[in-house]
Amino acid sequence: MADSSITVGYQILVFSAGLSFLAGFLINAFIVAVNISEWKKGRPMSTADKVITSLGISRMVFQVSCLLNIIWDIYFYRLSSLFIVSVIFLESTSVYSSIWLSTLLSVVFCLKISTLHNAFFLRLKIFVLNRVSCLITGSVIVSSSNILIVYSMANFAISNNSTRGTYNNLFLGLSISANIFLIVGPFLIYFISSVLLIIHLYRHMSQMRSERNTTSHLDIYHKTIKFTGFSLLCSTVYMLIEQTYPYFYDVFGLLGCYFFWQIFPTLHSIYLIYVTTKLRIQVSNMVHKLRRRCGDPKASVETVFQ
Repeated sequence: MADSSITVGYQILVFSAGLSFLAGFLINAFIVAVNISEWKKGRPMSTADKVITSLGISRMVFQVSCLLNIIWDIYFYRLSSLFIVSVIFLESTSVYSSIWLSTLLSVVFCLKISTLHNAFFLRLKIFVLNRVSCLITGSVIVSSSNILIVYSMANFAISNNSTRGTYNNLFLGLSISANIFLIVGPFLIYFISSVLLIIHLYRHMSQMRSERNTTSHLDIYHKTIKFTGFSLLCSTVYMLIEQTYPYFYDVFGLLGCYFFWQIFPTLHSIYLIYVTTKLRIQVSNMVHKLRRRCGDPKASVETVFQ
């Protein structure tokens, strides 16, 4: 009886994880497809759209690599380790790239929305907004380079029978530098830019209330503050899971760990669609077309009176 309940629970976990992976992949693929289709139509892509598109691609790679890792762990664990090493490299690169790209998106929003006139702030704004493409490329290169260095160092130490002390010292140094460049640094930048943006918006809202402006303008500020806070929460949990991966693995297993790890980026992508007018319009158009194809009477009445 206990074995059957465990089997049923495991099947539910497999179904939930598979459904979440599929949903996350399709949501991010939708964001990428909309932005690329707009660019192909000759419309200029904004700096935020460039970062959002790159972030969507990075999250798609992460979800695919996680799914391949699960399939290998369940069905093909006896095959050559070259496949799983390549998958883990893609997974690690996409994880750290997503962290850097999320940080860059937060900085871009902060620089575009804030109206500070400090000389340093203005120079930083010009530098970042004019070099977004270079910063996106640099985020991917830095992430992949750090992972490649750690993997190469581990392979070299094992193949050359290095002493345990030398190996541990080298690995500790690389781990600290990797955490600084790939986790601590981006998190501090993300936190500072998000807090500065929230403070700026809150002060502007207080000023508008004192001048008795309409509440419709205040709703935009409320939505921006909620999105900034939610984005910071999702990124914080995402980074914490990355740092405590062994503990999550011991408690929830591989499927449970990946389920919790990728659910927060998926929620962030859903919220991103909700707050972005262009993406929200595309979703409403898709829903309207589905209603018409399914013969929804409400949609038919709406088409008559348009």
